[in-house]
Amino acid sequence: MIFSCGIDIEEKERFNKHYFEKGILSNLIYDIFTTKEIENFSVFGKEAFLKGFSFKEAFYKACSNVDIDFFDVEMQFETESELELSYSKGTKAWLQERNIKTHVSFQEEKKFVICKVLLIS
Repeated sequence: MIFSCGIDIEEKERFNKHYFEKGILSNLIYDIFTTKEIENFSVFGKEAFLKGFSFKEAFYKACSNVDIDFFDVEMQFETESELELSYSKGTKAWLQERNIKTHVSFQEEKKFVICKVLLIS
């Protein structure tokens, strides 16, 4: 049963313009991602940051919980198409109390990346 869902659409050009300054990470990146995510995404390139941001937005929308923020969920790429999620203690407890599993999917278009997050109970 679907508990809730969230979706986020990000324009590649706009994201790159605001989150990379002269080819290096802008300060905004450090406001959104954990050190662990930044290290992981750096291996996979700019697209990983874009997908990570889109995921965090979609996850936050799906949770609809003001106590959950961007640092309460981490996404790590295992490969280009496989990822692993980890949660803060509070977020993990919130998900477990409701017996919720997270399903994430990405769709890439020429100009956009779309992330869909389903919280399934």
